[in-house]
Amino acid sequence: MTNQRTAELRTCASCEWVFRLLSSTDGDGCPKCGFAHYGARYVYGDKCYQYAKTQKPWVDKKMCEYRYELQKQVGGSDEKGHV
Repeated sequence: MTNQRTAELRTCASCEWVFRLLSSTDGDGCPKCGFAHYGARYVYGDKCYQYAKTQKPWVDKKMCEYRYELQKQVGGSDEKGHV
């Protein structure tokens, strides 16, 4: 069993992109945004393998940001984009 530091499947601490850590990119940060990363299984459990294919956490975060900006433009109800 691998621990969080040596896990091959990683997730970005900022944008939530799930990716495989290759030896050539070791320590370079997230391939999407360059931010720090940690073990994906530690964060998402067994679903991390599915998320590596679908990128659901990243898509959800982007959609939430988009909804928030849209709500701001049309005069939405609260600060976090909830209707």
